[in-house]
Amino acid sequence: MKDDDLVPIAIIGMSCRAAGVETPAALWDMLAKGERRFTPVPEGRWHGLDPGIELPAPPAASLLDRIDTFDARFFGIAPRMAAWMDPQHRMMLELAWHAVENAGIDPDSLDGEPVAVFVGSFMSDYRERINARGLADSAAFPGGMTAFSANRVSYQFGWTGPSMVIDSACSSSLTAVALAVQGLQHGAYPMALVGTPNVISNGFYANTAYRGGALSPTGDSVPFGPDRDGYVRGEGGACVLLKRLDQALADGDPVHAVIRAVDTAHNGRGGGLTGTDIGSQVRLLRRAAGAAGRSVADIGYLEAHGSGTPSGDAVEVAALAEALTGPDGRTAVPAGPGGKVWVGSIKASIGHLEAAAGLMGLVKTVLVLRHGRIPRIAGLTGADPELPVAGTDVAIAVDDVPWPRGAVPRLAGVNSFGLGGGISHVLLEEAPLVREPEQPRHRYVVPLSGQDEACLRELADRLLAELDGAEPPGLAAVARSLRGGRRAQPVRAVVVAEDLDQFRDGLHELSAGRSPDHGGDPVALAWLRGERVDWEALPEPGGSRTRAHLPGSPFRRRSHWFDRMPPGAAAG
Repeated sequence: MKDDDLVPIAIIGMSCRAAGVETPAALWDMLAKGERRFTPVPEGRWHGLDPGIELPAPPAASLLDRIDTFDARFFGIAPRMAAWMDPQHRMMLELAWHAVENAGIDPDSLDGEPVAVFVGSFMSDYRERINARGLADSAAFPGGMTAFSANRVSYQFGWTGPSMVIDSACSSSLTAVALAVQGLQHGAYPMALVGTPNVISNGFYANTAYRGGALSPTGDSVPFGPDRDGYVRGEGGACVLLKRLDQALADGDPVHAVIRAVDTAHNGRGGGLTGTDIGSQVRLLRRAAGAAGRSVADIGYLEAHGSGTPSGDAVEVAALAEALTGPDGRTAVPAGPGGKVWVGSIKASIGHLEAAAGLMGLVKTVLVLRHGRIPRIAGLTGADPELPVAGTDVAIAVDDVPWPRGAVPRLAGVNSFGLGGGISHVLLEEAPLVREPEQPRHRYVVPLSGQDEACLRELADRLLAELDGAEPPGLAAVARSLRGGRRAQPVRAVVVAEDLDQFRDGLHELSAGRSPDHGGDPVALAWLRGERVDWEALPEPGGSRTRAHLPGSPFRRRSHWFDRMPPGAAAG
């Protein structure tokens, strides 16, 4: 193995979207409360779902409130093009923008850079819905192509690195992470953006999946629960911006977590064409741990694939238990709380996001490491007693489990298994502690902007939610991110503060629709007049370059749909 293969990769930016979720902070709030975001599928939402399928209850899923809306003006896309553009392409653009902003980088500043884009993809059924209505338009030519999930992002941002879509079914997003990491480790590009959207526009797949026994007929299946009977579909997506750890720290990039290893494989004939087997999973887990110079027992938490099927969950638990056994046949005490490897699954909260499932699980695991707590599996009151966990060091997260930092960096794994046998595993380590040096009190002028007053108020609310987290960033890092990491938008505001409490006070004023007091500061006045301010030229004590992870700018979405009839508005 080459030395480059061991280079750790930093996650410097992150974004996500799910039912009722627009930011990582909102995702964690949902997980911490143990909420489940499932509703009956509205009539017409899954166009073409066969009414002849016999189900004990109406189909249920974890759905976005609107899939027809998109901020086309923000991205400079004509309304006609937006209408015929797959909603997954639209979501990918928004997720990408927020992931770059989350890293404290102005997306416009990367124009022409060789940033790579890898997008996981499984299904693209918007064109199926279009075909079912017998319609066509030249704008649907690029709008319906799967490749444009990645290519549209590269074009929009002006990036010149590799740009491709990867399809290994449900493991697509973690397979995309693996390819991105390999290129970063070998110096093929300086940064890579990996994302996967999942939007359900048509009922054909649900038809076949119900008939094939993959989907839960009750719509109430909980992974690892005694009554699980298949998976429940979900909509949303996630995106991460990756960089070599050494370079990220040198550049002052904020680090969410560190990818220590990532591995992909195929089951061969193990588990059949649509399943997986214990041996393949054991080899995958051991290989990934070995690549990082660790053992599987060093993992304290596993974000499971958690298919929600009786056989799939049992195989995953049995594989983890077997992988904990060393070559000498002895089992080391796992590094998790209480000497266990704890198992959870985000699918219990937001359903199976199919191609995006693995990446959403990765985002959750980053938040677990950051907040020092393993949240309970939503809706699970007791694990299935038939699961092969008795006598092993594997534990199912039925309750919240504290997992604070210790002397040794915490390590967690993320599984993602594809319907066709492609399997992936990512090994995540908590971010290194980077503490801002003690600085003298300093007065920071912090700029904020939005497309309109509502966007500005929403931005203030998102920032407040972030600053209320487990480890809020310092004011200096926040100021650097907002000064140099955002596109200046038409409606502007400014907060002048000497500490984080004063900054919060200013955000509360903005949230309430009032203008914070800036004391007549000349820089603040120049910003409010719409002038360009050279933020880099402003004096700052300490000389630190570290930025903060902050939520993305709110979008102003409008309806764009190929026949002007949004899903759910009519039965056809």
